[in-house]
Amino acid sequence: MTTTILVFSALPLAIVSAIPALAQPAKTPDLTGLWDGVKATGDLARALPAGQKIPFTPFGLEKYKNVDLATNPNGMCLPPGPSRSITGPSPFQIVQSPGVVAILFENHFDYRIIYLDGTHPADIADYPAFMGHSIGKWDGDKLVVDTVAINDRTWLDSNGLQHSDKLHLTETFRKTGPDMIHYAVTFDDPVYFTKPWTFDLDLKRQKKGDRIMEYVCEENEKDFKALRPTTRKVSE
Repeated sequence: MTTTILVFSALPLAIVSAIPALAQPAKTPDLTGLWDGVKATGDLARALPAGQKIPFTPFGLEKYKNVDLATNPNGMCLPPGPSRSITGPSPFQIVQSPGVVAILFENHFDYRIIYLDGTHPADIADYPAFMGHSIGKWDGDKLVVDTVAINDRTWLDSNGLQHSDKLHLTETFRKTGPDMIHYAVTFDDPVYFTKPWTFDLDLKRQKKGDRIMEYVCEENEKDFKALRPTTRKVSE
C-alpha cells in the first residue's frame, strides 16, 4: 500500500488568509450628526490666518470696499448660500446615505443636497439656485464636494464678500475624530478673485440632546426694519 504524505506550506496559507481582509473596501466615514464651527467666521477676511489675504481682482476689491452692508441678502430672509451656511453662526444637521448627503440648516430652516452618484446637469447654468447644485465623491476618508450654479445674490460671509455667477466651490469634509470634522472650501471666481483661495474651519459635534431650533426668518424679523444704507470703506 502506498502512503501519500501531504505537506502544507505555512507561508502561502498566511498570504491566502489575508486576501479577504485586504480586498475589503475602506469603511466610509460617518458624518451624521449635529455640527457647528468652532470659531466666528462672519468676516472671512479677518478669519484667514495671519499674512493671508483674499486675492481680489480690481473689480472684486472695488465691490468689497464700497458694499452697502444694509443690502445683506441674509438679512432680507434670502438663503445664505452653500458655504456661508456652513461657516455661518448657526448649527446644522448632516444626514448621510449611500447615494446622498443632506445638510439641514437652522439658518432659515434651509437644506442642501449633495448627490454622490450624479453629475451636474448640462443646463444647470440656466437654473442658478441660492444653494447651487452639488455633487460629491469619497476620496479615501474625505468627502469632496463640487458646487456650481450658485445664485450671485448670495454673499460668502456677513461682511459683504460677494461673488459672480461664475463662482465654483470645492469643499472637503474630513472626519478627524469622533466629534470633529475638518472643513475646507476653495472659492474659484475669476470675476472677483485673481486665483482660487481656500478657507478652513473645524466643525465640532454638538452636545447630546441639542437640536436644530425653528428659524423662520420672516416671522418676527427685526433686522430688516433696522437696516439702513451703510457703505463701509476698507483699505487694501
